[in-house]
Amino acid sequence: MNIKDRMIIEEYRKQKADFERLGDVVHQIMKDMLKDAHIMVNAVQHRVKEEKSLQGKLYRKPDELQKFSDLTDILGTRIICYFADDVDRIGKLIENTFEIDWENSTDKRALLKADAFGYLSLHYICLLPANAGYPEELLGKKFEVQIRTILQHAWSDVNHDLGYKSEFGVPREIVREFARLAGLMEIADEEFMHVRDHVKEYTQDTRKKIIEDEAEDVLINLVSLSEYMLHNKKMRAFLQKLADIENSEITEIDPENYINQLKWLKVETIGDLHRMQERNEKLAFELAKKTLEGSELDILSSNVALRFLCRAELIQGKYSENEVTEFIMLTVNIRERAERQAKRLMRTADALMKDEKNG
Repeated sequence: MNIKDRMIIEEYRKQKADFERLGDVVHQIMKDMLKDAHIMVNAVQHRVKEEKSLQGKLYRKPDELQKFSDLTDILGTRIICYFADDVDRIGKLIENTFEIDWENSTDKRALLKADAFGYLSLHYICLLPANAGYPEELLGKKFEVQIRTILQHAWSDVNHDLGYKSEFGVPREIVREFARLAGLMEIADEEFMHVRDHVKEYTQDTRKKIIEDEAEDVLINLVSLSEYMLHNKKMRAFLQKLADIENSEITEIDPENYINQLKWLKVETIGDLHRMQERNEKLAFELAKKTLEGSELDILSSNVALRFLCRAELIQGKYSENEVTEFIMLTVNIRERAERQAKRLMRTADALMKDEKNG
């Protein structure tokens, strides 16, 4: 190792601890930045380059690396997102959050020839902004930020593991195989965005129909059921009535578990669900009172409305105890527990009927 490389390694050893601290600070900044922007990502990662790796880089690039400050990736960070258009959204956030070394930052996607296939990510070289309250010893230290989709990340990992570096390193037929795969993955990234956008459009359209009471024929699925539970006025009023039994606070829970239960009850559209509520709401409320009164529950799941409406439907529909057990088995895997719950429901139904006759 020559004198220049030894001096760089010595400086690296002195500053490594500061770069590790910088990594923790930058990691938290990026997590907070993404949370504030409501961008869900697969991962936020960071690492400080190991000394052995640095020695290898000094050997490979002796002319480029003349002094320690020439190194811009001692700290490397990476944001792996789900959708290709989020790469640019996150890039704008990075530009607004950190100081950017534009001379060393590259959009490697733009370097690809128009007639070639490849899979490259967006790279920034950044610094913490001055006068923002960060420790003095962390200022002026450059770090790398890579932004890529989860498919880009998978592609990069496969390339790395196979040792594929350039078209000159492997036979032409293998280069063609890589190109075809890269093209497929680029198409997959685009299709993921299309699917996301279609789901968003469907959700907005379903919400509008539910709010305007025009969702009669909308089939029940996770999106439509979630939107109904959130935005149907009669369902929200019923849920609030249940919460008032013990002055509980309502917490919104995904109603996915109730899709199979509703299907079992032959409730297949939003119109079916609306009619089930109309015919069962009074009994469902009485069942809820029997269970909730005196429980001192502070928090009540939004799914409690479906729970008691479904159980009221079982009673009103005069299902047998065996049938009720089969219904409960949709969510309770232990048959003995399902049987106990079915017996309890049948006893409660009998007690309510007696109270109604005596009342």
